[in-house]
Amino acid sequence: MRLLEKELLLRHQERRPVATGFVTYVSATAPVLMHCYGWEDYSDGYDDYAVMLSRDNGQTWSKPEVRWRSEVVPEGRIRYAEPAAFFDADTGKLIVLTDRVLYPQDTLDVDHAYTLVLDIYDAATETWSERQELQFPGERGPAVSFSFPIKSARGRLLFPGMRQRVDANGQVIHFRDCWAPVDEVVTILGEYRPDGSLAWRLGRPLRIAPEVSSRGLNENTLVELADGRIAAICRGDNSMFPEKPGYKWLSFSSDDGETWSDPELLPATGGEPIESGSNGSALFRSIKNGKLYWLGNLCRPGERPRGNAPRSTLVLCEVQEAPFALKRDTLFVIDEKGAGDSPDLQLSNFRYYQDRLTGDLVLFLDRYCQHGLAEWWRSDYYRYRVALE
Repeated sequence: MRLLEKELLLRHQERRPVATGFVTYVSATAPVLMHCYGWEDYSDGYDDYAVMLSRDNGQTWSKPEVRWRSEVVPEGRIRYAEPAAFFDADTGKLIVLTDRVLYPQDTLDVDHAYTLVLDIYDAATETWSERQELQFPGERGPAVSFSFPIKSARGRLLFPGMRQRVDANGQVIHFRDCWAPVDEVVTILGEYRPDGSLAWRLGRPLRIAPEVSSRGLNENTLVELADGRIAAICRGDNSMFPEKPGYKWLSFSSDDGETWSDPELLPATGGEPIESGSNGSALFRSIKNGKLYWLGNLCRPGERPRGNAPRSTLVLCEVQEAPFALKRDTLFVIDEKGAGDSPDLQLSNFRYYQDRLTGDLVLFLDRYCQHGLAEWWRSDYYRYRVALE
């Protein structure tokens, strides 16, 4: 693995840093890419997600077109967030699920139920469908966050999702008065009907005791293994017991995301599991060499997580499939805190694609809080290119 390029793409504007959306090919064969990004007004308050096209494999881009913009309502503001996109090469359609939620008086309410909306882009006509709200009768609505959807070998769409856990009275659960709720992982399943439309439902939730992971499990990433199982790596959390280790958690599904095995610590070869802060990650199989890779934030040796932190080291490594484990001796640092960076630097919430022409990994991220928390907005958006051997 080699870092080939780190290029500044966009600077912060009007005290707003860039918020990642998605980046993907929107053609089965041609080098046509769609890149989506928005802007952050305040922590977890996003707006003005726009899309732009490249017809030359990312060398040049069309003018951004805003597609998800907030709306002022009497109760506050309805915002959109975290668009999760999957291009289905079999149908020529880009399927996008996006969070839509009310911010009372334009403030984040972590207990508010989420709604998902569906947008479909037809690559043949370069048009978007009318936006639809997804319904899950009898179920609490999920959110997508840091979500990289997949399509299984059996043709089912799996969008990684999450939602707040509730008690018997329907009240959102918080562990030890933590500011954030206890989450559970839930997979949003899409299946094609005979007429080509999609039927949506939810799989069974994957949970963990908050005494083990104080904010539960969320921001899971999925990959299909050679044996047909789906592996999920989930974000854990040690916020309410920082003296204890924090880890990523691993689970498997043998039925395309319907049900999940009990979560276990994410193993690493050659020793104990590697500690990590509470942050999302990505699993993918290389189109160049067929190997499985994991991309995310890990602690340095001897470093203890502090809730969300650290996010200042972004690593890529190979994954051993059987038994499943990160390959410790392949850990490669893509970016990390430099001499001029704040200790608060966050190299997380990235998006990526694999270059069809070269097999390179291309990722997009904002070097968030690079100048510190007090100037959180003064951060810029970069594109990295990594060669996979």
